[in-house]
Amino acid sequence: MTGRLGRWVLVGAAVVALAGGFPGLAALRAAGLNGTAPAGAGAFKQLVSTLTSNWEWLIGTGVGLVLVLIAGLMIAGSVRAPDHLFRVIGGIMLILIVIPAVLA
Repeated sequence: MTGRLGRWVLVGAAVVALAGGFPGLAALRAAGLNGTAPAGAGAFKQLVSTLTSNWEWLIGTGVGLVLVLIAGLMIAGSVRAPDHLFRVIGGIMLILIVIPAVLA
């Protein structure tokens, strides 16, 4: 019985939350938000593009340095270096393959 009650409470909360969002959208529409970009949006778009490219460079450099460090550990004969290598490769695969697949 508590499972059904909990389910109805959850559904009721979702309905209230959705109904509460509609007046906010109407207020934005009344304030003049019509879905088109304002006049100075090009500069903001360029800023976001620059930050994105910087972020990609930073991640690429960081991963490259980590791989070079692990290669140095392997050359030096570290027993734990392959463990670190597999963890880094697993993390990269998680970020590039698993997370986008789950979010899609």
